[in-house]
Amino acid sequence: MAWRVLADVMLVLHAAFLLFFVVGGFLAWRWPKAIWAHLAIAIWSVLIVLIDFDCPFTGIEKYFLRRGGEDVYASGYINHYLDGTIWPEGSTPIAEKVGFALILISYVGFFVLRSRRRSRVGSVKSPT
Repeated sequence: MAWRVLADVMLVLHAAFLLFFVVGGFLAWRWPKAIWAHLAIAIWSVLIVLIDFDCPFTGIEKYFLRRGGEDVYASGYINHYLDGTIWPEGSTPIAEKVGFALILISYVGFFVLRSRRRSRVGSVKSPT
């Protein structure tokens, strides 16, 4: 029972990680320091996709499932839980591209907002 709970905790943590991957850059518009955590997650995600290695979250979840006597899914987290559920089956490469495009959009917006804030702060400080 405890192993299954731990597997479920990993499932939820993995989902939160992926959700932050998609929206974290936009959250940084409001909370600028979040960009550093998001940048680390974005780099990690790019490496996983480019090098095509297994995510540790998936490995840990599968370990807990095995320890709990559960069947372990053969594919990765995204293919098992999201492909065919969140987007049409077989569209994971498109979903990855959309995710990375959202990151680029959020980063452009982040830097535009940041430069506007700096110019506003600069104009308020100089009384000339």
